[in-house]
Amino acid sequence: MPPATLLSRSLLHSVFWSLSGTVVPMLAALAAVPWLMQTLGQERVGILSLVWVVVGYFSFLDMGLGRAVTVAVAALRANAVAGTHVDETHVLGTASVLLSGIGVAAAVVLGLAVSVWGVPFDLSSPSLREEVKLALFWTLPSLPLLLLSSALRGQLEGIGAFKALNLLRIPTGVLLVLGPCLSATWTPSLIGACVSILIVRLLHVLVLWRLVSDQAGVGAAAYGRVLLHGVSLVWLRRLLSFGSWVTVSNVIGPLIVYVDRFVIGFTLSAAAVAVYAIPFDLVSRLPILIAALCSVLLPELARLASLASSSDPSATSRAQQLVARSSALSLLVVTLVVALAYLGTPWAFHVWLGADFSAQATAPTRVLLFAFGVNALAQIPFTALQAVGRVRQVALLHSIELLPYAALVFLAISSLGLIGAAWAWLLRSVVDYAALAWMWHRHQGTAAISSTI
Repeated sequence: MPPATLLSRSLLHSVFWSLSGTVVPMLAALAAVPWLMQTLGQERVGILSLVWVVVGYFSFLDMGLGRAVTVAVAALRANAVAGTHVDETHVLGTASVLLSGIGVAAAVVLGLAVSVWGVPFDLSSPSLREEVKLALFWTLPSLPLLLLSSALRGQLEGIGAFKALNLLRIPTGVLLVLGPCLSATWTPSLIGACVSILIVRLLHVLVLWRLVSDQAGVGAAAYGRVLLHGVSLVWLRRLLSFGSWVTVSNVIGPLIVYVDRFVIGFTLSAAAVAVYAIPFDLVSRLPILIAALCSVLLPELARLASLASSSDPSATSRAQQLVARSSALSLLVVTLVVALAYLGTPWAFHVWLGADFSAQATAPTRVLLFAFGVNALAQIPFTALQAVGRVRQVALLHSIELLPYAALVFLAISSLGLIGAAWAWLLRSVVDYAALAWMWHRHQGTAAISSTI
């Protein structure tokens, strides 16, 4: 991407593909739920959803190396333009071998735990318990595939191959829900559903592997040996230095997101949790609009930061301009979405879940809309700071936020009820955004990637 074309047609094109790769699978999942409920039954669908959540949460085991690969490859490509010798094989080889090993180890440990202690679910019958146990065993091989795909995806994002990446991501996301639907037509068993998910994960990795090996100009069969020879202790330290701090944010983030639900359940009631959680989960989808832009911004800002540190001082001003324009575009999109949702919330809840639910949930939902609007805008400086290697500062910020936010949530809910939880989330979002924006303004995009990655 030419450095002068900020928010150019090509960048917006990449954002479109990135957004499509998120939205289309999400719509497919929503469409599949009624069929799965009808064929598998509510209990099996609940277990399947928990399996999806657990496998997805274990993606934090990638230790931030997916993003580290993206930033490192983008920086190396920038240095290659400047005449610097580059060997991206060290980056991808080191990350791939490490993540594959971690995935295998995690699968073995979890498999042993299931064998010894059984399934961690309260089920209606012994036969279903045995079915779930076998289904979990079929799910575990997905872990190394999931982690390996993180490294391969990071490589493709680093070179800006967003169209190819999301042309694969869209059918993969659809097949991950279509597979269980198809298996359920033959037998209402979780085993068939989990086998189908494993097959889709395997096909996904194979296609990613082919895309990356073609980009490297090496045959797919021989590429494994190339990556093994590329393993480097020097790059291992660099990648872990970046990725470990990303992991801190990835682990603390869900704790911040879900702490209010536990406090509501403790201080109010389980029914109140549902009234809060349903709109929360809906509104929390709002930041995906900006996340699509951020996935494109990350490698571009990393490239500009690397140029600024080596050969092109003007790259710093271009990075600042890119962040400023991205923030302005994000503000426009978020404002329109929040305004429309704010006006339509009472009607939507009334039609969907009834007048009583609408009366309880409308006020906290409207506050949450503003909160997640601010949270979406915060992704721009968050991504910019990661791109220039300031992951340690971001992780420390999130660590500092956790306990004060938990105390604020407890006091707000005790005093104001559900609306207090929403106001606490809004306040945290504003403070988080202000801190991230100040950190980006202070560093002005001048951090050298080479010193961190």
